[in-house]
Amino acid sequence: MLYFRLFAWSTIIRTAGPGPLLFLLLCLSGCQPAETPQEAPAPDKAARLEWFRDAKFGMFIHWGPYSLLAGEWNGRQVPVGENAEWVMQKLEIPREEYRTLAGQFNPTRFNAEAWAQLAQDAGMKYLIITAKHHDGFAMYDSEVSAYNITDYTPFNRDPLQELAAACRRRGIRFGLYYSHREDWDEPYAYGNTWDFNFNPPDSLALFEQRYLYAKAKPQVEELLSNFDSLAILWFDRGLYTPEQAREFINLIHNRQPWCLINGRVGNYDQELLGDYQNMNDNGMPPGGIEEYWETPQTLNETWGYSRFDHNWKSPAEVIEKLVTVASRGGNYLLNVGPTGEGVIPEESVKVLQRVGEWMSNNSESIYGTTGSPFLNIPWGYCTVKENRLFLHVFEPPENGSLLLQGLTTNATSAYLLVDPLQKLSFSQESAVLRIALPPTLPDTINTVIVADLAGPPRVLPPVIRPDKDGAFLFDHYTAQTFGATAKRFNRKGKYHLSKWTAPSDSVCWYFEVEQPQSCELSITFAAQAEWAGQPYVICLDGEEIRAKVVETGDWYEYQTFLLDTVALRQPGKKKLTIRPAEGLPQYLMYFKSMELKPL
Repeated sequence: MLYFRLFAWSTIIRTAGPGPLLFLLLCLSGCQPAETPQEAPAPDKAARLEWFRDAKFGMFIHWGPYSLLAGEWNGRQVPVGENAEWVMQKLEIPREEYRTLAGQFNPTRFNAEAWAQLAQDAGMKYLIITAKHHDGFAMYDSEVSAYNITDYTPFNRDPLQELAAACRRRGIRFGLYYSHREDWDEPYAYGNTWDFNFNPPDSLALFEQRYLYAKAKPQVEELLSNFDSLAILWFDRGLYTPEQAREFINLIHNRQPWCLINGRVGNYDQELLGDYQNMNDNGMPPGGIEEYWETPQTLNETWGYSRFDHNWKSPAEVIEKLVTVASRGGNYLLNVGPTGEGVIPEESVKVLQRVGEWMSNNSESIYGTTGSPFLNIPWGYCTVKENRLFLHVFEPPENGSLLLQGLTTNATSAYLLVDPLQKLSFSQESAVLRIALPPTLPDTINTVIVADLAGPPRVLPPVIRPDKDGAFLFDHYTAQTFGATAKRFNRKGKYHLSKWTAPSDSVCWYFEVEQPQSCELSITFAAQAEWAGQPYVICLDGEEIRAKVVETGDWYEYQTFLLDTVALRQPGKKKLTIRPAEGLPQYLMYFKSMELKPL
């Protein structure tokens, strides 16, 4: 990391109406003109996201001509651990040869009812399937491009319409994946470097004219017309400019105002766009994300079907990942990769059936819940619904007693979720809740204990302890945020604090000092050129440190700056706060962390 000392400003201080003919007809008939029906107001982001927040669990499906190849072409294999749906790119299959292979795609065993029923039985509330992946092949009846499953293959059916109808009958929300930037079938799209000599950033005008506005945007318009009430349009690989992304966002929200758009619609290197954010593929945040988010994960190591990949997750792994995501406030989008014949692999079916058994007894602890107020729980996880804690026990303590540290709201009862009549004894003292577990837990993977409270859970903020070198780290995970400040994720796989523009938007931490000491205080952040010079205030142990933001380069290019030397004169509990010094026209910075290092 780069270190700079900030001396310059660092100090220790504190329509036209009815026509004549219509008017005449109204008068002659003696009728009063009917009131013009008012168009329903467009939903705001919070309203669009309400169902998504409650759903928690969805099915992702990667399916296309690549499924027929099953991870192999001409005796060459896509290695296990890599994505089989990328077979065209990874093995550099010539465009015309891949088209010939796509023409043989004939998934005669496809059964939309069976797929939708599997999702329902597993407890999944929404389903997203690939309408067009990076290979450029449309898995629906497209008028924009004849390179689609109904016109180009002997199958001659629209499987996505069939699946949408099957989902609708079961109350499962239906969404579509669309690869809007990358298309290996198109000379002027991104990705195919073995057939075409074109790099879109070298000529965004050609990219837009020959591909984006000739195929991608018209196909998205087509999907909005052909599929009513889409729950989500799920984009991938991000566009080049915010303007390009906003064109897609505006198109979708104008045509289907309730349709959600995921965060991958925009440039990964810039400010996040869309209604909610996605983690990296198979990603899992440590917790503390204060925006709507979803993690796409897959049941083995590939997304599209590979006959070589047998590294299946166990039901226990899937249940723990689902609970982990819910306990951290997110949604779990779990992928299956059907075969070229149109069959979901038996291994996937068995895993989802076992997950469904667990959900049939415990779904109340997942749907409609919010994240855990506790940072770390050694025996499992916690989800919350109003005045109720759901305690997910994956590793029962040997002493048979669950411990919850820091809970100041009084508990009123404790019992098994699957058997509310089986009350459990508990005690609560000095913000510590103890619940006695029954001798035998009813579920071998995850037993859920319910703790009802007298009100919403209130939990003491964490107290940060020094590491082995005596240093204190203050990051997004342990931060307490106020005002508009939010803990966020970026597509570089990092986490930071942002959205703060006023003195009321602040962040604080508590830490414990054992003895008086002098320390160096440093800060790590990323900042754009236009953010440079914005003032901020750090309050520490009764003193203020004032500094200004420094440009760091790229959007997520974090750099570390040495602020000052501070004296911690008394041992005990301390509070560290940072906030904008004044109202700002844009975000203060992308804050990653601060560190106190003893001298």
